[in-house]
Amino acid sequence: MKIERATLLDTIPVLRLSGELDLSTVPELRRAIRGLIEETQVNFVINLTNLDFIDSSGLGVLVGGLARVREKQGEIKLVCANRRILRVFEMTRLTQLFEIYDAEEAAARDFAARRGEAA
Repeated sequence: MKIERATLLDTIPVLRLSGELDLSTVPELRRAIRGLIEETQVNFVINLTNLDFIDSSGLGVLVGGLARVREKQGEIKLVCANRRILRVFEMTRLTQLFEIYDAEEAAARDFAARRGEAA
């Protein structure tokens, strides 16, 4: 798995994942999420669109990350335009836990709107 870090609207971190998110790559994502939290970044986007595969351990690290940021009044928004990966979230009902968007810009605009900023 590859993780690319970028910034949306000059302030919102995004982690763009590609490849496979499974038991062998979960530690890498866990470190990236913890790194953001240590930087006091508790509102961020994770883009799953370019993932080829996600397993239960991948789902678990996302849920765990969400729990950690919510403890700090933060939020993780997911972006997933990949129908196959989105179907996993639907089947596991994680669509009820996560806000999932088709595009990074939509997720960033939602964060900005909640802060009262113009997007």
